[in-house]
Amino acid sequence: MEWPPGKRCRVDNVFVVQTWCGLSWTEPTAAVSTECQWSGLNSINLVCYGMIQDLGGTCTTPPAHGAAKTPSAGFPVVATSAHEFASRDDPSVTGKFATGIIDMLEQLMNDGDLVLHFTCTSEAAHQSANRSRYAAMNVSCTLSLIVYGPWERCDEVGAFFQDSELYLQDPKGCELNTRYCNPHRLSSMQLEDCPMTFSLELPSMRQDEAVFQRISSSADILDIFNAQQNLPESSQPDVIQSQLKRHQKQALTFLLKREAGWDFDPASADFWDQGQTSSNSVFYLNKVSQTHQLDEPPEFCGGIVADPMGLGKTLTMIALAATDAHSRNLTPSLIIVPPPLLDTWEEQFSWHVKPGGMKSRRHYQKDRILSHQDLDGYDIILTTYHTIMADWAGGNALEDKTIFATTWRRIILDEAHVIRNVHSQISKSVCALSATARWAVTGTPIQNRVGDLAALLKFIRAYPYGDIRQFDQDIGRVWKTGDVEEAAQKLKKLSAGLILRRPKTVIELPPRVDLKCSVDFTAQERKVYEHLKNNTIAQIEEAYGGGDKKGATTSSYINVIKRINAMRMMCNLGLHYDTRRDLSSTNTSSATTWTDQAQSIFDSEREMDRVVCANCHAKCDLTSVIVTPESRVKPLFTQCLRYFCSDCVQEYNRRQKTVTCGHNPPDPVAPVSLELLDLEGEARFPMQGGAVGWIQLSSKVAALVSQLVSLPPDIKSVVFSSWRMSLDLVEAGLKQAGISYLRFDGTLPQKQRQPVIESFRRDPKIKVFLLTLSCGARITINKRTLSLTLTEASRAYLLEPHWNPTIEEQALARVYRLGQLKEVTTVRFYVKDTFEERVLALQESKKKLESVLLAGQSEQSPGDNIGHLEVLPLHSSAFCA
Repeated sequence: MEWPPGKRCRVDNVFVVQTWCGLSWTEPTAAVSTECQWSGLNSINLVCYGMIQDLGGTCTTPPAHGAAKTPSAGFPVVATSAHEFASRDDPSVTGKFATGIIDMLEQLMNDGDLVLHFTCTSEAAHQSANRSRYAAMNVSCTLSLIVYGPWERCDEVGAFFQDSELYLQDPKGCELNTRYCNPHRLSSMQLEDCPMTFSLELPSMRQDEAVFQRISSSADILDIFNAQQNLPESSQPDVIQSQLKRHQKQALTFLLKREAGWDFDPASADFWDQGQTSSNSVFYLNKVSQTHQLDEPPEFCGGIVADPMGLGKTLTMIALAATDAHSRNLTPSLIIVPPPLLDTWEEQFSWHVKPGGMKSRRHYQKDRILSHQDLDGYDIILTTYHTIMADWAGGNALEDKTIFATTWRRIILDEAHVIRNVHSQISKSVCALSATARWAVTGTPIQNRVGDLAALLKFIRAYPYGDIRQFDQDIGRVWKTGDVEEAAQKLKKLSAGLILRRPKTVIELPPRVDLKCSVDFTAQERKVYEHLKNNTIAQIEEAYGGGDKKGATTSSYINVIKRINAMRMMCNLGLHYDTRRDLSSTNTSSATTWTDQAQSIFDSEREMDRVVCANCHAKCDLTSVIVTPESRVKPLFTQCLRYFCSDCVQEYNRRQKTVTCGHNPPDPVAPVSLELLDLEGEARFPMQGGAVGWIQLSSKVAALVSQLVSLPPDIKSVVFSSWRMSLDLVEAGLKQAGISYLRFDGTLPQKQRQPVIESFRRDPKIKVFLLTLSCGARITINKRTLSLTLTEASRAYLLEPHWNPTIEEQALARVYRLGQLKEVTTVRFYVKDTFEERVLALQESKKKLESVLLAGQSEQSPGDNIGHLEVLPLHSSAFCA
């Protein structure tokens, strides 16, 4: 047929093999976009019909003596006519089609709408040992043919091959990534529902073979606090220009009511009631302890705002401060935040407050408040926890410091769980401030033990439970006796009028479905995993000394943790596990000093949520990582796994004492960083021409990519992993499947971070966002720590289970939060019959109400090696199916 003039087809990121009768072909270069003179092909409608296999032919190879070499099996060829073909890479290798298929090929090649891609499998490689070095050689061969063409002609092409008694099979080795629409298979006839050809190469479960299990919501300690959902709505303050949501106006009602002080009405939610005796004497009843007193309890204004992430707590608290905007005779509100959130709060002010409606300034570094005159005209003073701690300086001469000599209109603590350790200097300094009202804002008022709440009650001075001992007597001891039901009821009575917490359903988000997806190893992957598991079991038995726990040593414990992490990583990488450094190189005996390995061990411990200061028992976990100490004094970590927080290190330095673990002789000590870093480096995947070559994906990554390929084109997804190496493999899989994506991890330069986020949000072609869990909590852009919002996505995938389920939920909250308009599906992957199932079990135990509530009020230092091994599910039985 004649070629229509000026017709062009654009082909992206591929080499195109073309067989056209009479077409003068110039092979395109490996440019990003290549324009080819094709017959009136519409690239938008170009599809792959499938592959015809086992077509006969003969192949002539050149003599072995010389430059030409015998081609390997499965090499691409170009049909020079309906009778003959030649190797695409070596024109000296030629061949002829079997006579029985010549008529069929002539009809196909004369059809200008079709693209034909031949691959030849020759027997020459098997016969090379007996061939002459000086004579050409004719051998039998078989050819496969992949056929592409317009979507509209799918049925017609199917009928043509059926009349020829040939049937189209699933194609292998496609070089064009198009929709696969096989007329000989039962499949959807909607073009957008057809898979892409590159995805057919994935060694994965098909979508219908993936094993999904719906995750049912389980009891959580914070569910006790869920209340205050039917409050009336307060009026929006005049100076707030952003429209408050219904739940934020209801929150404002709660805040203003609590700032009015105790409500002694028996119908109120406050835990103090007022009553009268038979002689008309007034008394006050404590609903929690069921005790009464004649004296009115000391006034208390404020409370705890514990709404989960995504409900707009910051705007709610700004609106509260705005209710005083026209009362210039009041002192300002003092807002205390972790250092990275200073810029975030100032940005929130500029977004939500009308110009000139409120004035704010910092008390920070060089911009400190030095006198009461410095407060004049301001509604808000912003400062940090560490600034307050530095001003406090052990509680000396507070009357001479304006910050402590001022009675603030209100104090608002953002991320208030920072002060949950009542013995820390941060907690002591914040509690020493004076204010009319006090607010603790945190999505996690209890993280690991009920004592976390006691620290917040001490700050807000909720009589009598501002006294830790009274809290322990009336509530804490009930947990310890095992009467969980009574303890829960007491906690509900205490919190009903003090704590504002609503479930996320209060903001009428679209539905969210949480799924678990189990993956099976291949036989080869299972073999590698079992080898790692057996080595780990042997290491555990050695650590236990053949059953004697006293035989455990720090070095053996550390090696066990490393081997467990190796097993977890292998679940992601599969047979690519060997691309990381060899496990033996991480053995503690090969490290030169404790300083060389302290940070990695500390990070592993903290990932498991088990690092507690040996001196003050302050907990250091990943959920509080944004509280980066301003001090140059770093925490210390000993080789016997004792941790000393920066507060305690500074106190030791002030007293000119040496930080020591207490052993004789003392174990080595090394400084560690609290900065949350991405785990592990990049994998060494095979590279070809500057791009990742075709690689065999692990079963888990293949299952993920398979699901991503099956999604409708308007769906965006976010994929989380703890390890950059895992994202490397996912990245390779996405490239092979032709899925456009962006990536954000700790190695991304600062200046590229905001553009990457905006590209994912705005570019409809970008379907997937790869993110490490460390970046999923909060991101730093230009030294500003921001809460990441990715509501453009409606699918979220967690590649592996994390020790701490709170970390996972923080990541998922980037997608499922205020502003989400679509139904959200979350998928948590795990490999069956592996240690990942143990991590899932540990997650469930952390979510159980009883296990959290019954936690003791004091925590033993984890420096005891035996205690470490007992806490973790590390006995060899934990690995046996």
